[in-house]
Amino acid sequence: MARLKDPIGKPTKIVGIEITTTSDSIAILSKQYIELILRKEGMDGSDFVSTPLDPNVALVPNPEGENGSCSNSFARLLGELQYIANATRPDITYAVNRLASYTANPSLQHNIAVKRILRYLAGTQSHGIVYKAHPQQKNLYGYADAAYGNADNRGSTMGYVFLVADGAITWCSKKQIATALSSTEAEYIALSESAREACWLRSLYNELRLLPRELPTLVLGDNEGAIAMTKNLQFHKRSKHIEIHWHWVQEQVQQGTINIGSCQDPEQTADILTKALPCPKHKTHIEGMGLAPV
Repeated sequence: MARLKDPIGKPTKIVGIEITTTSDSIAILSKQYIELILRKEGMDGSDFVSTPLDPNVALVPNPEGENGSCSNSFARLLGELQYIANATRPDITYAVNRLASYTANPSLQHNIAVKRILRYLAGTQSHGIVYKAHPQQKNLYGYADAAYGNADNRGSTMGYVFLVADGAITWCSKKQIATALSSTEAEYIALSESAREACWLRSLYNELRLLPRELPTLVLGDNEGAIAMTKNLQFHKRSKHIEIHWHWVQEQVQQGTINIGSCQDPEQTADILTKALPCPKHKTHIEGMGLAPV
């Protein structure tokens, strides 16, 4: 029987997201939207940088007595970058969310930092997430990480990313709502949050009949204490203060829905969602999320 041709054709663009396909991959990117922003900001010919944030520069709130920007241009630009970060560029997610903390009263330092993100995008505007037809890891899996304490309020930042076909499908970078008293507690909370996302993804994939129900979803962390707590709450004196709802992840592990695994720090892809990294580690982790020139 002759194969009928698709009358609509292959999709090439949807809500600003460009789609390219080859015989063995599908890629999504935001090159045209990035070009539009760079032209509007007069930075289409700017020098490139290798990372969206400088790891050697500590961002701080606007000092008292220093007048910040009274216009909404800073917030508007961050909003445009937020869309890119949510759609196709997880590599700038941490930088955008970090700077969003200062939209009420941005200083010169914050404006320079947001321009650095544009310079980074100018050099990587052709990057997109590539999904491979023959991935190394066949099943849905993810990474979860946390950075304990920040310079502003000592709150911790957590991040997770889930991948299918060697490409990121969902990711998150945000401040933890609870104040962790140790790095182990911060990592434990990150594992619990990522387990919730994993359960939602499992429900979606089961509905689409793309995931065998009997297989657990692997979530990789790099803190052995936090991983041990998900399997057996044995450190009672150190963990009895942790709110009960974070222990939900233990139930999922016992039921076989979630499998918490261990990875070394250099392999922790979610690290890029919790802090500014030097160039070599940044490059390694964007490759780990499937980001590559398209």
